[in-house]
Amino acid sequence: MKTLLFVDDEPKVLQGLQRQLRPMHHEWDMNFAEGGPQALVFMATRPVDIIVSDMMMPGMDGAQLLTEVLKRHPQTVRIILSGHAEREAVLRLVGPAHQYLSKPCGADELRAAMTRAFALRDLLDNQRLKQLTTRIKNLPTLPALQNQLTEELRKDSPSLEHVGEIIARDIGMTAKILQLVNSAFFGLARPVSNPTEAVVYLGLNTVRSLALSVEIFSQYDQKVCQSFSLDALAQHSWTTGVLARSVAQMERCELKMLEQCFLAGLLHDIGQLILAFGLHEEYSEVIAQAKNKNLPVWQVEQEFFGATHADVGAYLLALWGLPNPIIEAVALHHQPAHCTAPDFSPALAVHVADVLAHEFSQTHTEVPVPQLDASHLTSLGFASRIEIWQDGCRELITK
Repeated sequence: MKTLLFVDDEPKVLQGLQRQLRPMHHEWDMNFAEGGPQALVFMATRPVDIIVSDMMMPGMDGAQLLTEVLKRHPQTVRIILSGHAEREAVLRLVGPAHQYLSKPCGADELRAAMTRAFALRDLLDNQRLKQLTTRIKNLPTLPALQNQLTEELRKDSPSLEHVGEIIARDIGMTAKILQLVNSAFFGLARPVSNPTEAVVYLGLNTVRSLALSVEIFSQYDQKVCQSFSLDALAQHSWTTGVLARSVAQMERCELKMLEQCFLAGLLHDIGQLILAFGLHEEYSEVIAQAKNKNLPVWQVEQEFFGATHADVGAYLLALWGLPNPIIEAVALHHQPAHCTAPDFSPALAVHVADVLAHEFSQTHTEVPVPQLDASHLTSLGFASRIEIWQDGCRELITK
């Protein structure tokens, strides 16, 4: 049975939550704490799968509590349920909170959020990788892009479009900005998959505070994992995003799908960042073995960790609440046949784009070069489209 801990300084709020979730008592072990100190005492005695805390509490507020939970119990999923959405409060939660729910939160919405979070806990079997991913607050960013962003934001009249373009070229910055904008704090009617659109919704003041005041964009240090190049990954990821969007354009997909394909392509290898900088010695060995045995990196990852960078990346993005089509595409970009979509999807677009990006690359960042799942493409009726996609993407790359 999964264990939940709700934290609020108002007993009536906790009683209301208890009533709302009573139908789930056969499936969940639900516990309630009046404030942060009581919650930490409880968590010291038994493991908690998910903690859901209010933000504004006297003494120890929600941000302070979740920061302590991150330090002491990194395997716990951390969620804020709050009626306060002031910019300063939101910024303090960017690191310690995985997801943000806004009060008032109806019973169905609350149950759905908890159900998704519990389902997520089962996505990644390896407990070590799960803990590594759950404790992540930020991801490495390229210093050149971080400097460009800082320079633009310090101008008297920064360009929203230029800020969005800079963010869109960096895997870590994009994932973090989209985690925040897709939270319930902003109450958007639909998920946002476009970094520039995310910047518009957040506003320059919030983005400036994130970039200049809050350390959510960590500096990249090549010395951490010398056999892994973030520059090469960033270039490949950008190319894959552009090609995935191009393939979707060739299939005359709507704008929403085009944005999802680009974003999924940009983030498809985000799990490599987690492994390379969280388990750098072992990941160096993975890369070495992949080269020596002439095997795909993801297959060697499976042997080493019992999971691949695709699994780890999808887990993080799901944990951060990004849209499901993005998560599925990241998870299945090596194995598109496992996708449940019966037609064209971001997962299919990213698979094709990833293979073509490697095929057209002059640097050969992955050996052996991955191959298209031709049998799956044929089963979906896309066999005749492969050459068209190849020609269109090749033309785009050589422009």
